[in-house]
Amino acid sequence: MIYVDIRGVYPLLSNSSILEAFFFAVSELMPRKKNLDVTVSIRTLRGDTTGYHIKTDRYTHEIELERNQNKEDFLTALFHEIVHVRQTERGVYCDEKKPYYKRPTEIEAYKLQE
Repeated sequence: MIYVDIRGVYPLLSNSSILEAFFFAVSELMPRKKNLDVTVSIRTLRGDTTGYHIKTDRYTHEIELERNQNKEDFLTALFHEIVHVRQTERGVYCDEKKPYYKRPTEIEAYKLQE
């Protein structure tokens, strides 16, 4: 089963709209995925970060999204972080020795976020 828990409030979209966007992205990026548990936290992040992803356990992920951004950027950040969920579910991890924009995981996430 795919579970998603939204914590916090994004002022420009209802939680049901965020859930709809989440399930759309998962169906496009991971159509055969059956087990997934994701917590999406909407809050103010430090610096210029728009989103963040971490895998906490098997099939379990946390996504943090910056609440102070426009609707298009918010959804783009959500989709970007869901790409990272897909990557870690496939066993593909970030090579932090490379500069941020040269990391294969980021190149793919920026390509697919749109």
